[in-house]
Amino acid sequence: MKAFNLKDVIGDELKRCVSTAERKYRTPKPGTCEAVLTELLEQIKSIDFRAKSGLPDEGKISRKIYVVVTVDEVLDVATANNWGLATRDGFIYIFNGEYWQPVGADDFKPFLAKAAMRMGVPVMESKYHMFKDELYKQFLSEANLQPPTRGNKVLINLKNGTFEISPDWQGLREFDRDDFIKYQLSFEYDPKSVCPVFDKYLLRVLPDEDCRKVLAEYLGYIFINNLKLEKAVILYGSGANGKSVFFEIINAILGTENICSYSLQNLTKYDSYQRAELANKLLNYASEINGKLEASIFKQLVSGEPVEARQIYGKPFVMTDYGKLMFNCNELPKEVEQTNAFFRRFIIIPFSETIPPEEQDPELANKIIGQELSGVFNWILEGLRRLLVNKKFTQSMKVKEQIDKYRMESDSVAMYVGEYSYVPSYRSSYSLKAIYDEYKAYSLDNGYKSVSIRTFSERLRMLGFDGEKKMNGRIIYAIRE
Repeated sequence: MKAFNLKDVIGDELKRCVSTAERKYRTPKPGTCEAVLTELLEQIKSIDFRAKSGLPDEGKISRKIYVVVTVDEVLDVATANNWGLATRDGFIYIFNGEYWQPVGADDFKPFLAKAAMRMGVPVMESKYHMFKDELYKQFLSEANLQPPTRGNKVLINLKNGTFEISPDWQGLREFDRDDFIKYQLSFEYDPKSVCPVFDKYLLRVLPDEDCRKVLAEYLGYIFINNLKLEKAVILYGSGANGKSVFFEIINAILGTENICSYSLQNLTKYDSYQRAELANKLLNYASEINGKLEASIFKQLVSGEPVEARQIYGKPFVMTDYGKLMFNCNELPKEVEQTNAFFRRFIIIPFSETIPPEEQDPELANKIIGQELSGVFNWILEGLRRLLVNKKFTQSMKVKEQIDKYRMESDSVAMYVGEYSYVPSYRSSYSLKAIYDEYKAYSLDNGYKSVSIRTFSERLRMLGFDGEKKMNGRIIYAIRE
């Protein structure tokens, strides 16, 4: 057994105190993004552009010199005052004393123009739209912030500090701009908070304990960057089952500014502008999932892999740090990629309890949001801790059964084969064209989009049906039971 060493204990505690003091020293007083920019602008003084650029006294100051020197000076003033001002993945961020807040081009370009005027750039030059554009582009190229190395830490930013979970310690600490956290939850962390109304609601709409565990774990997974589980969650079920209440609660927990609600179709299109919005969000939580999705991009997003994105009027960039995916739906997407790689990325949680009108409370979500957010967060923390220990989601038979059912029902060919009772045979055969025509009629009658004859043949092969090319066309070895 290792001997107790008082010096080591005192030394570790002293290091923690020093680290906290250093963070306090270099952290600006909390304020809004606009307040930080205003204060920064007040520190900008007139400068000698010739001296800064090494230009001779008689030399003409070009626009290039104005642009480069202005941006360098803004960054120098920000650094001298311990203000965080940086760009990453095509976005500009300001550390407001508690977290890094994104600032849009429409706000930042005028700021740069005003800074240029205070430094001595001619007014007409400063106001010219192309000059503003050049300042903005120069800033994007000069102020790039390297992503922090968090190791095994999990960091969650709340109103009263940053909650840290690391292998040797967990608890609330001071805000630190070096964390590069881009959000703040709207409530304080309180380890004693409970949520009896939420617990009662969740037990009613989701009676399966394992399903409740998986849900808490996934919401905790939102805050974990170093655990690659490659899952998206779907809360599935018809109306009056509690999904919309859960949707409102999670929007309140994470904050609407930290959530987007784009469909899978919009997120996975090759030319999607919405995909870039994931870079500044914790979660994409949409109330429906309808539409055709691009499977390859979907798999990239769920896996957290680098994926190409683009803002409107912006250049494409590779997005590496972005939100997780969650959806509510009454109907699951049909005719999707029939591969293990596709289906293993889903966690489908069935909300199958229909709440009768006399039990429904239209104010339920507001009651929970008004009184129990901190308690609901503690429920999420339990799931997060469980996930960190187990390194995987809780195994739920309900979830597995729902995914297996979805896999069958999303394949119109498999549904057709089952409906018409076809089984593989070594002797009996049918013309591929004949059964394909029968399949198309079945799809039309049942609202499915029929696949091509080539895909139809390939799906039959995957279902165990052999085929052969004959003089009169291709045949499929099958028999109807």
